[in-house]
Amino acid sequence: MSAAPARRGRLVVAGVVALALVLLGAGYWVFVARTSDSPPPAALDPAPASTGAGTGTTASGSADGTWRVRDDGSSYVGYRVREQLAFLSSPSDAVGRSTAVSGTMQLAGDRVTAVRIEADLTRLASDESRRDNAIRQRGLESGRFPTATFELTEPIQLGQAPADGQQVNGKGRGKLTVHGVTREVALSLQGRRDGGTIQVAGQLPVRMTDYGIQPPQFGPVVSIHDDVTVEFRLIFEPA
Repeated sequence: MSAAPARRGRLVVAGVVALALVLLGAGYWVFVARTSDSPPPAALDPAPASTGAGTGTTASGSADGTWRVRDDGSSYVGYRVREQLAFLSSPSDAVGRSTAVSGTMQLAGDRVTAVRIEADLTRLASDESRRDNAIRQRGLESGRFPTATFELTEPIQLGQAPADGQQVNGKGRGKLTVHGVTREVALSLQGRRDGGTIQVAGQLPVRMTDYGIQPPQFGPVVSIHDDVTVEFRLIFEPA
């Protein structure tokens, strides 16, 4: 073989390798850019300009009684966890949420006396489908354990009875069941009554290994922290 064809062959191989490296690097950085732009932590939506707008009702009288999660996809339960990506010097937040949520809450004056919430974990979605597919089969194994539940075990004392447009805060304890394991957890929440609805947002800090979950690794994810924040934003209406 002459020197010229051999040289052209080497150039072709080098070009293919360079192209593959560029595409691989681009894939990593697309993943990094999508993952690093995480949604903010769960919080109450801004207060509406006027209560009752769009609901056909206003908040009059007591909020005592049973309220249920509105079945319109406006509520969510999800996770927030720190993960370390290849080629990044510091961790970033991975966030996944499910809007397939149901449940009830009972109020009596300035106390939340009972809560039971159920979420479909097979509907968890983040900004990366590879992450979502991984936790269905490994780690959370939502394919085997599709449902998470939370049940209040003692009343939550609020700063005041829910009044229209005013935020109330509270802390409580309950039982969280995930991955077939039930454990006691502490939660903090904020709530606001807006016309004919009550909005509640909050967090529950947990450890994956407490629930028999081994943090999964996949693709450019080299490690995931054991500590996880379970987040929720729930919209309730009268039952």
